[in-house]
Amino acid sequence: MTKLFHGVLFMLAAFALALPAHAGKGGGTLPPTVDKKARNDNTVYVGINWNFGVRNGATAVVGYRDARVNTHKNVDGWKAEATFVLSGANMGFGEIRAKYLKGERDVQGEVGLGFSGAHEAFLLNGGVQGPYVNGNVDWLWGKGLLFSIGANTLDSVKKPKKTNTCPPGYTLDVDICIQDGGT
Repeated sequence: MTKLFHGVLFMLAAFALALPAHAGKGGGTLPPTVDKKARNDNTVYVGINWNFGVRNGATAVVGYRDARVNTHKNVDGWKAEATFVLSGANMGFGEIRAKYLKGERDVQGEVGLGFSGAHEAFLLNGGVQGPYVNGNVDWLWGKGLLFSIGANTLDSVKKPKKTNTCPPGYTLDVDICIQDGGT
């Protein structure tokens, strides 16, 4: 029983000695206000798609994504991409697309339009982009549907920026607001 009593006394003494660590820092403490701010995530990416439908084979993809994530982690933006046919048709220019994207950080739906050089036709596009994977369907005017699934270097869209702020008369010290001294 005395060991338990001594243990409790030791803990109380350690706590009492830790209190002066804030001495000279002013006075009370408050948690900071956490502000989230929207941000852009602009990324160049590369990938490979496997196509089936009006053309079966592989295409290399290079593109650019401009995505804006708001404070609620909703995303909207655009993508532009070009493909190069590797198999299933003559090697060379495949498709060029411009897409609007909307969704969340991890998954965005896409709609767009473009041109297929491999099939000499304009196209409408719909698709979905997740971290490192994508799926698309192109409707080529007068030619039919071109489906694709692929892998690319696009990760999730970055999180909104977070900043910690303190009210007037307080200073941010790591993750806590400490009242300024001398007031």
